Amino acid sequence: MNDFEYQLRFVCDAAWRMVEMQDRDALSPSHGCFHYAYWRDKTSEFPDARFQEAGAAVGLLSLSRFDDTRGPNGLPAASELYRSFSAALRFWEASQYPEGCWDEWYKGERGFAATEFTMIAYGLASRYLGEQMDSPDRQRLADTMLKAGRWLAPRHDRVKANHEAAAAAALALAWEVTGVTEFRDAAQEKIQDTLARQTDEGWFPEVGGMDLGYCSVLLDYVMIYVDVTGDHSPVPAMARLVGFMLPFIHPDVTVSPEAGLCLNPYVSRLGFCLLAAQGDPTAAAIIATLKTTSPGRGALSTFLADDLRLLRWSYLPVVTGFVYPADSTKGASSLADFYPAGWTVRNGSAIAAHHSEGHHVYFSVAGGGAVRVYMKEELICEDLGVDIVSGDSSWGSAGYQADRSIVRTDTGVGFESPMSKAAFVYPGFLPRLILRLGSITPVTSRLLRRAIDRYRLRNSTAINQSAAPVAGGGSRFLFAREVSVDGAVVEIVDRIVSKQGAIGFDELNFKLSFSGERYTPPADTWRESAVRIVKRISVSNRGAEFYVRVLPGTGDSAE
Repeated sequence: MNDFEYQLRFVCDAAWRMVEMQDRDALSPSHGCFHYAYWRDKTSEFPDARFQEAGAAVGLLSLSRFDDTRGPNGLPAASELYRSFSAALRFWEASQYPEGCWDEWYKGERGFAATEFTMIAYGLASRYLGEQMDSPDRQRLADTMLKAGRWLAPRHDRVKANHEAAAAAALALAWEVTGVTEFRDAAQEKIQDTLARQTDEGWFPEVGGMDLGYCSVLLDYVMIYVDVTGDHSPVPAMARLVGFMLPFIHPDVTVSPEAGLCLNPYVSRLGFCLLAAQGDPTAAAIIATLKTTSPGRGALSTFLADDLRLLRWSYLPVVTGFVYPADSTKGASSLADFYPAGWTVRNGSAIAAHHSEGHHVYFSVAGGGAVRVYMKEELICEDLGVDIVSGDSSWGSAGYQADRSIVRTDTGVGFESPMSKAAFVYPGFLPRLILRLGSITPVTSRLLRRAIDRYRLRNSTAINQSAAPVAGGGSRFLFAREVSVDGAVVEIVDRIVSKQGAIGFDELNFKLSFSGERYTPPADTWRESAVRIVKRISVSNRGAEFYVRVLPGTGDSAE
């Protein structure tokens, strides 16, 4: 079973659960709602519109092409799935604000993302359902998309480039559903606005930084725009984007979340399929690799593992199945054939990678120095750094800072940075009250959103879309890491220095694993002002060998 089949099978197997999460009581005012916390538990005071995207997935699964998978323990009956889709569409329409938008994160938000992403889901459902979509539902969709398109067309979200690209895809689909040419023109304007902000390295800014997962998200939506409108002008920019991404995609077609601001490890399938159909050789190589292997749950965990993401994104593997290039990548090279040999260093996004015939090394400096080492397609070492935990306080190098400078050495790269106290954003009662009161009217809601976006840009954090620690400034601890490659040997050398007081061995928390096994150093009792940690991975035809030494004090010798 290849990766495309694996992901589609997962969604098919989960379809009955999605239907069970929907309010199916036709007498209920929330009939068709998928937001369980709203209609069933009543723990949410508003319905999150993003849950309604599940309606697109169940609607598409009602098509006859999936009939072979139906049964008591398989996919529900086509009629049941279509009823679920129809009810979901009605509730999506009913929960729309008069001006044409929806809420996602908080009541009164009138969200840009909630509007565009739900438009995309139902626009794609309409596209592939075709004549199977009955006339009342088609009219309901057209009316809803018309209001949503009029709200979305004059607005922008330049804080996150993927949102602006998604708006282009949403408006292109609104044009296809309604026939209103102004939506196509607005979609083209948003695409050009997005492309104009591509950086010299090839990526697009997300909350002021780079995020590999959102590179994939943006690719998906730009290519949906291309597919719907027939406008091929964005294709060269997407080829540049994929060229930037290529050295940092793991051999098993995953990515390191620490490489990006939002910790998003999503890797596109739909966008790569659509770009491969345009003749892009790198996209074709990625698709060819996914035809022979699958990262399995490692890929699902990024966008389908929990109920929230399952209901939001389950339509993606289904739509990908419609555009999957069964023959167009025949004879294409594999991903490994496209890796650039040696070190690739991107200073603007503070990430690096090294590729050779036997192994691949990924170094996420911006995210605090996470390192992953692969032997062919196998992850053999994951080193996320060292934390210091003393009493109720903890320090670490994790946290996104794109301005961390990468230093080149004879055989590798390195960086140094203060270890920050871990700080996470959890809004209290007062901020939540301000959020609620400030979102009562459309005008105040928009002003409040601008203030939130300014905070996000200033602090380089997505806040509500990430559980990442917020990296701080100065600290009593300094962390330095160097990664070098010498033939078949990869060496990771860490040095931690305390500016005040000593570091106890029992205060060190090693986030290191070899071949899936967590490393635990032999117990010790020393306390020193500095510590040096040396890790070596030797790769050969016989496999991989690992060496670790923890050296208190100056630690000048690893022998």
